[in-house]
Amino acid sequence: MEKKEAPSLLSLCMKAAASSIPHGCDYLQDVLELPFDLLDALAMDLSPLALQTLHEISRDNYSDGIRVSDNCNQRKRGRYEIFDIAWKELYKKRWPGDLKKMEQMNGTNLDWHPLYCEAHLQECFDGAAEKALVPSFVGSIGELTLSDKIIDAIGFNPSMNDACTKLWYQCKRFGPFSKCLRLQSVLCSEEMAELMRDGKIETLIFTRIISQDQVDGACMLLNRHKETLRELQFVHSQLQPGVLNQIYDSLCINNINNNNNEEESRHKIQILKFKSSRFYENKSRGLLSFLSSGRDLKSVHFCDTKLQQASAQIILDTILHSSCELSTLEISDNYIGAWLSNLRRKYNNFTSFLPEQAISLSTISSLNLRGNYLEACDALDLSDLLQKMPNLTSLDLSDNTLTDEGLRYLIPFFKWALEKEKPLLSLNIANCFLTNKGVNELIENCVDLIKEPLNFLSLGDNHLGSSVGENLAKLMGESLVRELNIEEICLEKSGFKSLELHLPPLVSLSSLNISKNRGKNQAANFMSKLILRAPNLVSIDARSNLMPSDSLSVIYNSLKKLSRRHLARVDLSYNPKLCESELKSEIMKLEHRGHPIVIFPARSFAERDYLFDDEL
Repeated sequence: MEKKEAPSLLSLCMKAAASSIPHGCDYLQDVLELPFDLLDALAMDLSPLALQTLHEISRDNYSDGIRVSDNCNQRKRGRYEIFDIAWKELYKKRWPGDLKKMEQMNGTNLDWHPLYCEAHLQECFDGAAEKALVPSFVGSIGELTLSDKIIDAIGFNPSMNDACTKLWYQCKRFGPFSKCLRLQSVLCSEEMAELMRDGKIETLIFTRIISQDQVDGACMLLNRHKETLRELQFVHSQLQPGVLNQIYDSLCINNINNNNNEEESRHKIQILKFKSSRFYENKSRGLLSFLSSGRDLKSVHFCDTKLQQASAQIILDTILHSSCELSTLEISDNYIGAWLSNLRRKYNNFTSFLPEQAISLSTISSLNLRGNYLEACDALDLSDLLQKMPNLTSLDLSDNTLTDEGLRYLIPFFKWALEKEKPLLSLNIANCFLTNKGVNELIENCVDLIKEPLNFLSLGDNHLGSSVGENLAKLMGESLVRELNIEEICLEKSGFKSLELHLPPLVSLSSLNISKNRGKNQAANFMSKLILRAPNLVSIDARSNLMPSDSLSVIYNSLKKLSRRHLARVDLSYNPKLCESELKSEIMKLEHRGHPIVIFPARSFAERDYLFDDEL
């Protein structure tokens, strides 16, 4: 029998220190004086509760416990960096699926301690909300006992004080370091405001706020954190008359205007979002004050809020006459069709509605008007409005019934937007009831004006047909479009054949979605040629194209010829015949950074499960 190596004295000391730190001990200060290599080794073995204890002491006693940044984005080697690496490993161990997503959204230079605290505290709040929502629940929210799964994850053991299992304890330990909270309505109370009194909350997301008691609790939280709060969201909430006034008043900060020595009210919110929430008044003083008195306001979102034409007009009027420098405006999934044409009739000339210096319009870089029942009659006035936005780089008009007529009205704007100093870089006109005539006219008028490649262009979910293939191929030329979505535009075999014939020698695409186009073997032929001509191609979505089994050999031959692979993903899902190919096992061996490049159907379902009626 092979003998196990006896643990070293150092490892035994490390283990003893790690187990005693969560309980508190007299030598914590000495632990922090360890050489960095020993402190690094110890930190990597600590539970979240123990690491939190050391982190708190380091923050209070050492200047190098604070992030140090410079022009090279490097951090000073010290206790903070040691702890930051340890927090990242703890985050990765507990939420492995979220780590990559977090880095993709925010970059790799993240502060992992508050991220861990926020994610942990969010699990605590969600668990507490489940218990508090039980009709028989009475008592203190702070005294709720958390699940074994949650407290075990931070290193709790039976020898610790039972207080560790309570919500109030978790708020006390992790609350001061959390910057973002999502609270269900049952947790919006005076008690919660008290539990989080030491936090420096920057983002608050309220869900299902309905009753006045919940509004009162939310306002207490807002008032306590109004100096640090920068983002406010309401999701699935019913905002009764007067509620927005109360919310605004809770965030209001009174200052003396240096110019006239008069008192003025303002707030520090930068991002304001209403998602799937209902307003019950058009001219809410609170809402209009939010929009008009927020000098720091940068982003406003009204998504699925049941806004009508009158509400949209009032909101737009308020924004136009405010001094805020908006960068993002979203009014999506509402009922505001014909609102701009109504403004034209009211003011005779639409441009007379606009103030001489509409500061908020001139600063907008992203505009989302998705799913608002906008029609062709709105497009002409919308074109005039959009040309008042010199900094606009992203526009989403998808899910509106613009039709070819409306698209033609917008062509003057598109031509202007592509030639201006800060050109349009992202355009979504998916599902706008367009045909090949309108899209061909758009491409022919605008393709030669593109001076900086579009980051994103979506023409998907429009019945364009095969005749648009030649012009789509033009868009794939060098330095024109990086990410192109032409999903479900009825290309079929003849459309892919046209794309293949007119494909430029050098393609600048990095991502292409050609799914649901019934391309069959011709879709594979096009993909084969595209793969070899697009050196920067990263992903292809070719789902649901009814490809026969012999299509796989065509795609495989091109993939084998790639010497330096940027291509990371080729999605062939919902093409069941491909599973019958003998090459499947070979093509599955092709990998990018340890992951298969080609995605097949999960299992070989019967072809009938995927075919359209006309293909049976």
